[in-house]
This record gives sequence, C-alpha cells and structure tokens, in this order.
Amino acid sequence: MEYQLPRLTKLWTHLERQSGGQVKGMGEKQIEVDKRILRTQVSTLRKELESVRKHRKLYRNRRWSVPIPVVSLVGYTNARKSTLLNRLTGADLLAEDKLFATLDPTTRRVLMKSGTEFLLTDTVGFIQKLPTMLVAAFRATLEEISESSIIVHLVDISHPLAQQQISAVDKVLKELDIDSVPKLVVWNKIDNADNPLRVKEEAEKQGIICISAMNGDGLEEFCNAIQAKLKDSLVPIEAFVPYEKGDLLNDIHKLGMVEKTEYMENGTLIKAHVPLPLARLLTPLRQHVAAPL
Repeated sequence: MEYQLPRLTKLWTHLERQSGGQVKGMGEKQIEVDKRILRTQVSTLRKELESVRKHRKLYRNRRWSVPIPVVSLVGYTNARKSTLLNRLTGADLLAEDKLFATLDPTTRRVLMKSGTEFLLTDTVGFIQKLPTMLVAAFRATLEEISESSIIVHLVDISHPLAQQQISAVDKVLKELDIDSVPKLVVWNKIDNADNPLRVKEEAEKQGIICISAMNGDGLEEFCNAIQAKLKDSLVPIEAFVPYEKGDLLNDIHKLGMVEKTEYMENGTLIKAHVPLPLARLLTPLRQHVAAPL
C-alpha cells in the first residue's frame, strides 16, 4: 500500500476531460479518496504489526524463563529452511518453493543424541535489495534472529547465483547489527550440486558443513557443529546443587555440557558449561562448593 500511494496519479486520467482550456475532471477527486482509504488501511496495518511485535516479545520472554539455547535459521528464499526444521523436529510446516512461504517465525525443540537440546527457529527467506518497508513488516521475524544463541546461514549451494544470495543475506544481517551472535554457515542441497565431491572438498577447506535437508545427509555433522558452537556460548560453572533441587540438576544435564559430577552427603558438586540464564540461577549455590572439582 505504501508502494501504491505515490503511483495513484495516473490511474484515473481516463476520467479527466478538457474544458475551457483547463483540465477538469473526477480523476483528481477519486485520487484523493483512494489516498485517504490507503492511508487509513496503512495506519490499521501498522497497529497490527505493533501488536504482533508485542506478542512475539511475550513469547521470547517466556522462552527466556526456560534457558534453552535458540538457534535461528536464516538464508535466501527457497534455501529449504522449513524443510530442515521439519527434518530435525518432525514438524509439518509449510515448505514450498515460493517467495515468502514462511512469514511468521516458527520455533520447535530439537533433541540431539548427546541429550542436549535447543530451540530451532525458522525465519522468513531473504531476497536481494529487500525494501526498507518490507524489513519493517518482517520485524517480528527479524527480532527473533537478534536474540538467538547461534545464527545458521543456510545456503542453496546448487543455485547458479549462490554467491550473490550469500552476499544479499549477509547485507541484511549486517543491517540488523547482530555481529556479536555466533554464525554457522551450512551449504544445503548438496545432492543437487553439479559436482558434490568438489563442493564438499571446498566446504571442508572453509570449515563449512554440507547437508541435504531433503534426504537427511549430513544432519549428524550439522548437530555436532551446533553443539560445538553452543559450547562456545556457554558459561563455565562449578556449583553445589542440593538434592531437593533435582530439577535444577536435570536442567544442567539437559541444557548444558557436564564435565564432572561428585555426589556429596547433601547434594551434588558439578562442573559444567551452561547457558547464561541457567548460570545466574546457580550463582547463589556457588558459596556451598567445598573444594574445586
């Protein structure tokens, strides 16, 4: 609608007529009516977008109360982000080969073989030269990215313009000012590449993971890479957990990476790497540590 506003002028020229050397007609009146209608609709949509933003913020605050790491999938449109989320979580999200098939951010829980789990968020596919007004409309999705533990940049490596698409996504991420969030580059659709072996060799040189979200190839390596990245974002702790706080100990095992445990008379001494929100819950318990593990 914002795009249409300045382009209404020529839509009603067929209603104008020549009279007494001047141009008079209904066209100008109709343009003003249309502009007023569009401005009213734009105002209504802005209020709805603000409501969506507040709604998503409540969801994020609720997730932060349970300190599970969040991994956001970003990439050019049709990079198969929704397909990857479906493959890893068993979800049944719409995964179509069309522009903006995913608009609302969707989050699902992923449980790895190690027992560690994280939340995986699917986001809107980017395009080249994404207009500023569309960035504002997708703000609910883009805000999810800024509060992630890890950003996974999924690339359709079989596309002939893959490098241009990578640059387009990097440009949008730079505009979001989220350089502090760790990133993991993943080349998808490796099974559709002209020379998969050569592509894999090139990826290995650059430390990039190769997968096929469609048939499941490379997903175990992908999860291992996520776990390694998550460890970099975790906080090392040495804490004493009383036996009556067994749920807290369970969260440490489920969300963190335990290096050593020692069972005492009144509780458990534990050395691990955990997410920052969980580490804050453990801070008051550190005074009970009798000796370093």
